[in-house]
Parts: sequence; structure tokens; C-alpha cells
Amino acid sequence: MRNNQRRLGHGPAHQPSPPAPVAEMAFTAPTEFVELPSRGEFYTEDHPLYKQETVEIKFMTAKDEDILTSEALLKKGLAVDRLLDSLLVADVDPASLLVGDRSAILIAARASAYGSDYKVSIRCSGCQTENEFVFDLNTATIYDDCFEKEFLHEERVVFDEGTQTFDVVLPVSNVSVGLALIDGRKEKRFSEKDNNKNRVTSLLSTILVKVNEDTDFANVRDFIETMPAKDSRYIRNLYPKLVPTVKLLEKFSCLNCFLAEETEVPLTAEFFWPE
Repeated sequence: MRNNQRRLGHGPAHQPSPPAPVAEMAFTAPTEFVELPSRGEFYTEDHPLYKQETVEIKFMTAKDEDILTSEALLKKGLAVDRLLDSLLVADVDPASLLVGDRSAILIAARASAYGSDYKVSIRCSGCQTENEFVFDLNTATIYDDCFEKEFLHEERVVFDEGTQTFDVVLPVSNVSVGLALIDGRKEKRFSEKDNNKNRVTSLLSTILVKVNEDTDFANVRDFIETMPAKDSRYIRNLYPKLVPTVKLLEKFSCLNCFLAEETEVPLTAEFFWPE
């Protein structure tokens, strides 16, 4: 099995018009095209991004920075969605974007706004020392093995176009289940109800939407609560491989104990501030 990976592609930006006399000056933010990890394949036909491989976004402005510093929006967890709404050229509900596509847009927007270098403080998992590290946003890589027939065959996964689910037969119960990609709305719902007590069942009820062709939520939920632990772990290990997304992974070595490990940039509102 191989990872189907490629660098995140950004299309050429539309440059602003040549300078005009002050009296006639009208500023328009330049735009760029961002490659979508989903290729638009997992949206419904009525969605603006259906079958669209790229999406056009505006460059960030000072007004967009106001969104990221709004205490009210940050407290309510709405800052990122409001930013996406401001950046998207097409009329697209940010909450309807698949999580991998959201990540691609956020990374592209951050790179265009402040450059490709992103300095962060990373705590070493070995000695707990804080290390300063600089990520290169241009190394963001698309992971989309879900489009590879060889990968799906090896994992014994079948994509059902009718229900837009990745269908697998569980190893213990021998039950066929359908796993669906989630959008920003479902991700937020999971985050809001997520807690240590129900973390596993909450996750499964978010991504598992079909059991033996039955899509009734109550029946699916009943199955989840009685699912053998080995089946649960099988799903949780497989699902991340099925999600088309973009990741920013870097290896760093601790300056104190020299432990080498790989880390990933978290895409929160704080991601947009260079210092």
C-alpha cells in the first residue's frame, strides 16, 4: 500500500489593477485558487463545489484580521467559519465544507497573508522542553488515498455513490457499515458533545451512518453501543486513511534531549498570527 500524496497546489493569484489616481482608486483584494483534497467528489449535486477540483479565495485583509481578534467570535468558536465566509469568492456555506477542504483553504490563506514561515513552540514529549520551530507552509501535502482503487481493494473498502459512504465489513461482527466524510458542521457538533466518557461512541455516531443498508439514526446508534471493541478500533484506525485532506507534518529534534519526532500544525484561529 502506498500513500497517494502530493504538494498542496495553489493557483496563480489575480493581481490588482495598476495604480489609479487617488480620486478614482478602488481597492480589490487579489484572489488565488486552492486545490481541494476532495476534488469536489463528495458533495451533493446542489452544492457549489460539486465536482469542483479547486476553489477561489480572496487574500486576507485587515478586516479579516478583525474577525480573528473578535473575543465574541473566538469565545463562541465562530472565528474560523466567519473568516472562511469572508474569503470564499463563491456563495458557499463554510460549515458545509468537508474538513479536509477547510484545512487546505486555511493553510493557503495563512501563507498568502503572512508568508510560508510559521513559528511555533513545541513541547518535547520526552523531556517536556519547549522548542521553537518554524513550519514551512509550502510543504503542506495532500493525502487522498481514497481515490486509489488499489488502496481501496487492499483495505476491502467499497465506495457507495448512492449513499456517499465508504462501506466495509467489520472483522468480528461481520456487519457491513457505511462511513461518511464529515463537514464543518458535523465536526463542530462532535467537538461540542465530545467528552472523556463518551468520546468513542460520539466519534462513531458522527462518521458511521449506515448498518447493513439501514440508515435510520436510532438503529445505527443502537448498533454502535453494542459494537465489539475490536470492530470499533478497526473503524477508528481505517477512517483517517479514507479522509481526503491536507496535512502539514514536520520532523523536529529536541534541542535538550535530541528526541526526534513528527508533529502536525493545529489549524485553530491562533494559526493565523505569525508571532
